[in-house]
Amino acid sequence: MPSVDLPSSHKVLVVEDDADTTTLFSIALVREGHETRAVNCARDALTVAPIFRPDVILIDIGLPDMDGYRLARLLRATPELADARFIAVTGNAGQSRVARSIAAGFQAHLTKPVSAERLVAAVSSVA
Repeated sequence: MPSVDLPSSHKVLVVEDDADTTTLFSIALVREGHETRAVNCARDALTVAPIFRPDVILIDIGLPDMDGYRLARLLRATPELADARFIAVTGNAGQSRVARSIAAGFQAHLTKPVSAERLVAAVSSVA
C-alpha cells in the first residue's frame, strides 16, 4: 500500500483580542489538524504559552494591554519557547508594517482580514 503524506500537525497559540477572529482562526487551524489554544490578551499569553509550548504563535499587534511587538520579545525570551515561530497579525497594511514585523523577529506578517487559506499557509510556511 502506498504511503500518504499527511499534513504536519502543530501546536498553535492564537493571541487575538477580537473574539470572532479568535474563533475563526481556531476553527480553521483545527480543521487542518493543528492543536490550538486561544487567549485574548498579552497577560494570558504570557501565562499560557510556557505551559502549552506552541510551535507557532499568532500575535495580534494591536492588543489592548500590550503591543504585539513587545509581547513577542517577552515570549521569545522564555526558555520554553526557544523554538517557537511567530506570525504578526494586524489590521494595518503597508510595507513599513511588514518591515517592522520582520525586524521585530516575526517570521510572517498577515494583514486582516485573513482568509482561512492564508492563515493555514502561513502556519505551514513558518512551522
